[in-house]
Amino acid sequence: MTRTPKALQRRQSSRPPSSDPRHPAADVFFEVFSIARMRGELLGETVVRSGQKQPFPAGTGCFHVVQDGPCQLRLAGKGQPVRLSPGDIVLVPHGQGHRIEGVEPSSGRRRHPPGDAPARITSGLFRFEGVGGQTLMRGLPTVLHATCKADESPDAVGSREWVSLTIAAMQQEVANPSIGSAIMLSRIIDLMFIWAVRHWLASAPDGALGWIAALRDPLIGHALARLHAEPGADWTVDKLAAAVNQSRSNLSRRFSLLVGESPMRYLTQWRMQLAAQFLSTTNRRVTQIAETLGYDSEAAFSRAFRRAFALAPTEYRARHYGQGGADRPGRPMNRSASA
Repeated sequence: MTRTPKALQRRQSSRPPSSDPRHPAADVFFEVFSIARMRGELLGETVVRSGQKQPFPAGTGCFHVVQDGPCQLRLAGKGQPVRLSPGDIVLVPHGQGHRIEGVEPSSGRRRHPPGDAPARITSGLFRFEGVGGQTLMRGLPTVLHATCKADESPDAVGSREWVSLTIAAMQQEVANPSIGSAIMLSRIIDLMFIWAVRHWLASAPDGALGWIAALRDPLIGHALARLHAEPGADWTVDKLAAAVNQSRSNLSRRFSLLVGESPMRYLTQWRMQLAAQFLSTTNRRVTQIAETLGYDSEAAFSRAFRRAFALAPTEYRARHYGQGGADRPGRPMNRSASA
C-alpha cells in the first residue's frame, strides 16, 4: 500500500496537469525528456546519388536530415524501404543497422534531369544518458519519419524553413567552432529531436502505439498527466478512472492497448525511474525517496527497486552517483556513398 506524504500533496496540489492548453499531456513528455539527458553529436554530411548506398552500422541512435534530392532508408534485414524527400528528418532511435540509398526523383516532382539532383544527407548520433531514456525509448517506433510537405498550412507543425535553419546552425558550429560549440550542437540536436517527435505525432496514424503516441489520446493523455503530476499519490485504477471521469474497465482496456502495459505497471516503472534519478543526482536519504514516491516503508521501496534494477538502492547509488553517462560513442563517416 502506498500513500502521499503531506509535503508532496501540498506541492502537487498547486501544479496543473499541463502548462500547454492544446496538449494536456505536454508536461509528461517534457519531464521524461528532461531526465533522459539526451546527448547528440554531428557525424557530417554526405551526398548519395541514384544507385549509391551509404551504410550505417548498428550501434547508438542515429538521425538523418535530407536536403536537395530524394533517397530512401532501408533497415538491415528489412525489405521495405522508407522513401525520404528533401526537408524530411528520419530517426533510427533503437540503433539498428541501416543504409541510405539514392533514388531517381519521381517524374511528377522532377526539377532536374535524372542523376543531377543527388540527396545531401546530414547525419548524427544521439543517446540518452539518464534513466528516463529507458522510458523514452519504449515510446519510440523503429523508424520515426517526420516529413515536410511543401503544401503544409502555416499552422502545421513542420516547415522546410525550420529544418534549413537548423542545419545551417549545425554547419555554422562545425565550420567555425568556438567556446561551447559541442554544447551548442548537442542542444540543436535536442531541438531537432523534439521537433521530429512532435511532427511525427501530428501525422502518425491513429493506430500508432506506445506511450508517446498515447499522449495524443484525450483520455490516456489525461491519465498519464495525472500519474506524472502525482507519482507519489495512493493511486489505484479506480482512483485514476475517477480522476479522468471514466469507468475502470474502459480506462484499463484503452491504457493497455495504447501504452502497452497497465496503468499501475506504468506507474511503478516511472516511480523506479524517478528513484534512480534521485539516487544518482541527489543526497536524499533512501527513506526520503521512498516517502516522496509514496511508499509506506523503506523496505517496500527497496524490494520494488531491486525488482526493477537488480540492485538495492544503496548499491545503485554507490555505482551511479554523480556519473554523467558512458563515454560518447563515435565512428567515422565516409563523405561519399558507395555505388
